[in-house]
Amino acid sequence: MSKRWGLWVLAVLVVLTGCEDRDRPVSADGRLTATPGGVDLQRVAMFDGREVEVVLRNVGRARLNVDEAWVEGAAGAWQVAFTHEGPHALVPGSECVLRVRFNPQQEGALPATLVVRSDALKDPVVRVPLQGVGVDAWARVTPRKLDFGRIEVEATKTLALTVSNPTDLPVEVTPKLLGAQKDEFVAEPIILGPSEERELPITFAPTKAGHKQVALAVSPCKGCADVAVQVSAEGLDRAVVAEPAELDFGSIPVDQERVRPLRLHNLSTEPMTVTSLTLTSTEASFTHGPPPLPLVLGPGEVRTWDFRYSPGHMGPAENLASFRVESRRNPTTDVPLRGFGGAAELCVSPLSHDFGRQPLGSKTARIINVKNCGAANGGPLTIHGLELEPTDGSAGADNGLHLVPVTLPYRLRPGEEVNLKVFFEPTREGAAASRLVMRTDVYSGDTTTLNFRGAGEQHGPCRVDYTPLAVDFGTVQPGRGAVLGVKVDNPSEDLCAVKNIRMRDTGGGVFSLPGGDLDGVVVYPGDSFSFMVAFAAPLTGGDFLGSVQIEQWDPANPLVIIPLKGHTQNTCLVVSPRYVDYGVSRPDCSPAPREVNYINGCQAPLTVSGVRIGSGTTDGEFVLRDPPPTPFTLAPGDAFTVSVEYLAQVFGLNLSPLFVESSDLPAPMLVPLVGESSKRLDKTDQFIQQDGAKVDVLFVVDNTASMVEEQPRLVASMPAFVEAALAKGVDLNIAVTTTGIDPGGTGTCPGGVQGAEAGRFFPADNSGPRILNRQTPDLAGVLKNNVNVGQCAAVEQGFEAVRRALSPPLVTSADDVRTPQPNDGNQGFLRDEAALVVVFVGDEDDHSPDSVDTYVRFLQARKGENQPQRMTLYAIAPTAEGCPTSGGGGTRYAEAAARTGGEVLSICSADYSPLMRSVANKAFSPQDRFPLSEQPDPGSIAVSVNGTRVTEGWSYDGATNSVVFTAAPAAGAKVEIYYRRACE
Repeated sequence: MSKRWGLWVLAVLVVLTGCEDRDRPVSADGRLTATPGGVDLQRVAMFDGREVEVVLRNVGRARLNVDEAWVEGAAGAWQVAFTHEGPHALVPGSECVLRVRFNPQQEGALPATLVVRSDALKDPVVRVPLQGVGVDAWARVTPRKLDFGRIEVEATKTLALTVSNPTDLPVEVTPKLLGAQKDEFVAEPIILGPSEERELPITFAPTKAGHKQVALAVSPCKGCADVAVQVSAEGLDRAVVAEPAELDFGSIPVDQERVRPLRLHNLSTEPMTVTSLTLTSTEASFTHGPPPLPLVLGPGEVRTWDFRYSPGHMGPAENLASFRVESRRNPTTDVPLRGFGGAAELCVSPLSHDFGRQPLGSKTARIINVKNCGAANGGPLTIHGLELEPTDGSAGADNGLHLVPVTLPYRLRPGEEVNLKVFFEPTREGAAASRLVMRTDVYSGDTTTLNFRGAGEQHGPCRVDYTPLAVDFGTVQPGRGAVLGVKVDNPSEDLCAVKNIRMRDTGGGVFSLPGGDLDGVVVYPGDSFSFMVAFAAPLTGGDFLGSVQIEQWDPANPLVIIPLKGHTQNTCLVVSPRYVDYGVSRPDCSPAPREVNYINGCQAPLTVSGVRIGSGTTDGEFVLRDPPPTPFTLAPGDAFTVSVEYLAQVFGLNLSPLFVESSDLPAPMLVPLVGESSKRLDKTDQFIQQDGAKVDVLFVVDNTASMVEEQPRLVASMPAFVEAALAKGVDLNIAVTTTGIDPGGTGTCPGGVQGAEAGRFFPADNSGPRILNRQTPDLAGVLKNNVNVGQCAAVEQGFEAVRRALSPPLVTSADDVRTPQPNDGNQGFLRDEAALVVVFVGDEDDHSPDSVDTYVRFLQARKGENQPQRMTLYAIAPTAEGCPTSGGGGTRYAEAAARTGGEVLSICSADYSPLMRSVANKAFSPQDRFPLSEQPDPGSIAVSVNGTRVTEGWSYDGATNSVVFTAAPAAGAKVEIYYRRACE
């Protein structure tokens, strides 16, 4: 029983082993068969494929091995492969499978044979015939170009390729997208049945604006070469745009209106639907015509709407026109609307000009004033174009009419103006004409035409004289400036044209023309004119050269060069004033001589070797009066004065240099002399009322022996002055000096210099504070000590003391190097932004060496001439009434006070406290007294305050040559006083 079960199991195992690899019995043989015995795959599309399985079976009684299988014939069209890996051993009854694939590469019948080799002893090779036909089957693709046009981002557009299969076999068509933006396109493969034609959709869905870089390759069948299809597409940020993007109506008068078109433009190649139009704000000044909505904008189509702005109020107006568009990305197209109620108005003067007959070589200018003369809320005006066009048939460059270029566009707010300059510069005889076309945005019309004409006429060559032929500035201190001049005189019998007077060489920027370039001047026979040349001495010092050019109508000498030179270095001589301006004078009424003071500010003596008036515009107009004989030695601290008279006999501007030659300078020291001779009688003095917020106060106290009664009263009055000053809230600097210049009196004085302060603040030995202010502890007590200067000097020289106190080197130095006392300079007292008040206290008049006019002009130059309260002089001095303790009337003090709007109070008062309160109240309050610069004809005086004529509330005080107001003008007021000059 067990033996039988074993044999049965063995038989089963033999059947199930199939292709297993084991030893073959020697006594039997295997036999291999193939099913099916022949294969016909019929018609297959080229490059496509079809498969079939062939089963190999061992029908013999012994195991066999299948060694290999291959195909003979139709190379490349057939392939065979086992379905599993070998070795392929077949026991009787088992089988293996081969997979046979037909993949035709060409058209037509492609027969072949499947050959299988085994190790069977009998019939080791089995042959299976293979039949198949290759068919040329692929889809036709049209068109070869797809143009998606322009569509808005986030929109989609689908175009289709037509693919057709003309064969009786199915074909697979596969589209492939290539390029940087391929992800913005969608295309899927399709299978075409036999003889089928279908559309292959390609969808464009842009995500970004711009032209797309993409290509489409279509495979018309499996394994076929790609068919290239050209693709063009563009994504738009916005399909429907407004033109213009903003509608600005500009400035329109309230009772007028302006209509402007607004266009909607469909930039895309697809129709776009506009459904509605609304104005989003309540601003009713904007309206529009009835819109035919909804409407469809075709590809590239433009539709126009008229919008109207009719301002219902002054000032700016805004609204928003919102078009509703069927668009996912931009559901609205919004257009800002702007306008301004109240228009600018263009005022042009003149609208035409005739230059008349001008000599060849001349250059005549005409200023054209262009102003926005509309209301203050009328809005700006813009000049967009300026074109000068010849109208005489000549080329533009030939007729001599020229416009100075202006940077455009040029915008003018209401009230603003610009001056255009048109030149006539004839170079040929005969008439010339041009028109200036001005384009603006003014409401009344955007074009304004101005007409110009002139004529050139021939004259002989210029024969003119230039004086001086070279301008020498001598020595000017570093950081200072000086002005001299050049005169152009025509002594001939024919007129002369000169032009383009300008700097040719500025010497590195140190020379200039203060009045600017001169375009052109026609000098008639016997006439002349002068122009100024300035030298700004640099801080670095040194020698400088420059030149001025003058073009003249003289073919033999068309260009005249005037050389300039200047030297700059620190000087020992301290000059006051640094320049002398005689103002405007008449030949029959020349001004009084003026004095120039020189002080040796160095520690060593110097030699003055010459005092002279150098070459100027008209030699002989300035004359030295009793000049000091030279040479002479000037000790440290010593001074001398030069008196100069201006004759004013030659009409026009006259400038000459006053030179002083000293041993410390390589070039003489310069003081410019300036005067103008004129037939004019009228003059206007201008003043700006100050507020007195900052004031520098200098007391000048008589320290001679006669002050024994007055000094105690002065000391006792100081608390009253301080109290009144502090009550005004003024930012104060206070200092004291004496009338003493030189030692030599009797008695003893505190302060360390025995009464010879010579302008130094008291006490010169620094035994107490010298410059006081509101923060000084016990201000009244310290000031009492400082005015108690003693009585030891011999001569009262109050004006000279002030000049020295406020001149270099004292005013600019902490220490006067000319004296043995340390730190006795006056630096820190005089503030540029503060007004200056000087209070003289003395029982006798001033005995300073120079004229009152010289000292007053010096002080006015320190703080600005013709500015009241910037510099005011007061005096507690002898008056006309006098008293036993005074030494006669203080006429010089009275003259100085009158010239500056100050006042003289009597030194004879028993109590000075009321006087000091009066000085403080007047000095620290707006000024009511305005001194005139020249003697007037009283009946001609006219007064204006802030441009308004004032006929009452003021009077003329002949004694002080001042206009006195009943109530002082407010701080900051502009006071103008017109009068006819009278000869003094």
